[in-house]
Amino acid sequence: MSAFDEPYDDEFDEDQGDELVGEDWPTYSTPIPVWVLLAGLSAKAFKMYGFLAEHINANIRDPRKRIACPKQKAIAVVLELADDRKVARYRRELEKLGAVRVEKYRYAGGMRQGYKYFVRYNPPVGYAGPMTLKQFYEANPEIRSAAKWEGRTEAAKKAAAATVPAQGTGSAAAPAKAAKKKKAGGEVPLAPEVLKVLEAYRPELREAMRETAHTDAPKTLVAAVTKALKERTAEQLVSRVLRRWTLHGYAEKFETGRLERPVGAAVAMLRHGECPDPGCEDGELLADGEPCVLCIERGKNYKADHKAARDAEKKAAATAASRLLCPGCEQDRGTEGALCPGCVSGFENDIAGAADRAAEDVAKMENAPAEWADARARVFAEAEQARERVRLEGANDLGQLLAAQFAARSAATDIHRLRLATLDAEGQKRLQETPAVPEPVAYSGEPAPCSGVRWDGSPCGRVTDAEDGLCGVCRGARMAQHEDLATAR
Repeated sequence: MSAFDEPYDDEFDEDQGDELVGEDWPTYSTPIPVWVLLAGLSAKAFKMYGFLAEHINANIRDPRKRIACPKQKAIAVVLELADDRKVARYRRELEKLGAVRVEKYRYAGGMRQGYKYFVRYNPPVGYAGPMTLKQFYEANPEIRSAAKWEGRTEAAKKAAAATVPAQGTGSAAAPAKAAKKKKAGGEVPLAPEVLKVLEAYRPELREAMRETAHTDAPKTLVAAVTKALKERTAEQLVSRVLRRWTLHGYAEKFETGRLERPVGAAVAMLRHGECPDPGCEDGELLADGEPCVLCIERGKNYKADHKAARDAEKKAAATAASRLLCPGCEQDRGTEGALCPGCVSGFENDIAGAADRAAEDVAKMENAPAEWADARARVFAEAEQARERVRLEGANDLGQLLAAQFAARSAATDIHRLRLATLDAEGQKRLQETPAVPEPVAYSGEPAPCSGVRWDGSPCGRVTDAEDGLCGVCRGARMAQHEDLATAR
C-alpha cells in the first residue's frame, strides 16, 4: 500500500474483487522508484531508466558495485532509436534529474569509449518534485477527487445491485436481515500478532488516536501492521515502533503539540524506510547485526551533497556581498561595487601631485628640455594616454586610474632624475651632506593599530608593535618622503 492509498469505509466481500491467476503474476519485474515515475521524464528517458535498473543486481549491497554498463547500441534498440548517438539526449535528461550518474571509460587499448551508469534509487538533494502518489494527487486535487468519486460511485452501484432483488424472486427484507445479523455479530477480532504490535504504541499516542479517529485500532493502521508482518515478526515491529517514537522525533512533536495526525504518525513508524535493502532495519542488517553499507553510502552522499549546496550558497552570498564593496578601499560606500568618490579623488590628487613635482623640478633646472616646457601638462597628457590605452583593452575604472597614476608617477620620476643629473658639483656635494638616515626603531611587543594612513587618507588598518606606531609599509613610505624632501633641498 502506498502513502496515497487509504481504505474506503465501504465493505466489500471477497468474491467482489478481481481474481488473480498465475499467468497474470509478473515473473520478472524491475523496481522503479515513485519519484522517478512522477518526475516528468519523457517516455524514452523513463524507459532507459528502467532498462538500466534491470541491470542492477539487488543482492549486491556495495553501492560501488551496483553499476550498469550496457552498450549504447543495446539502449538504442530498447528505445527503438535508429541512431545510437541519440541515446545521449535521454542520458542527459536522466543526469539532469539526478536519477543516474554517468562516468566515461576507455577500452580496446583506449580506442573505444563506454559509459558506466550508477543508478540512484533515492532523489538527490534539492529535488522538489512529488515523492508519493499522495503528494501527486495533492498537487492535482481535481484528478484525485474525480478518481475517488468515480470509485465510490461504482462501488455504490455494485452494492445497490446486490441488495435490490429481481421481481418475483425473494424478498427485499432479506438484505436488511443479513445486515442486522452482521451488526449483531460485532467487530471482526484481530490476530494476536496485530494486537501485540498495536499495544506496543505509547499510551499517549493511543489516546490521541482515540480522540481523533475514535479508536486506537483504525483500519489504516491495522492494514499497515498486517502488511508489515509479512516482512518482519511482531517482536521486530514492536522494537521498531518503540525505537522510532524517540529517534524519529515523534515524542518531541507530541510534547510540543505539533503532532497533528496521530494515525499518520503511527503508520509512518511502521514503514520499512528509505534503504532499498529489505534486510536493513534502520541502518543495521538483521542477518548479522552489521551496519548497512547502503545506508552508510547514502549518508555520505547526503552529507556531500548538503555540503556542496551549503558551500555554493556561501560562495554566492560572498560574491553578492563583494559586489557591493568599492574595489579601491574594499569598503561598502554605497556605490554598488563602483569606485567611491574618495578613491577617485585620491587617484586624481596623486596624479596632480606628480604633475606639481615635475613642474617644480623643471623650474629648478637652468636648461630644461624643450619638450618639458610645460611639465604639468605633459604629466597629465601621459596619464590620460595610459588611461585611454587600458580602457580600449577592456580595463575597468580602477584599472584605468591605476594606469594613469603609474604613468604620472613615471613621468615625474623621469624629470626628477634628469634634474639630479644636471646638478653642478656644489649641488651634488650639498645633496650628499644631507642624507635621510632613518632612526632605529624599537619594538615594545604590544601589538596596536598602525597610526599611518593610506594614499587616499583612510586609516592603514594594519597592526604593529613598533614604538613609533608605524607598520613597515607606512614607515617605508615616510622614509621615501624624507628622501624626496632632502633631494628637493
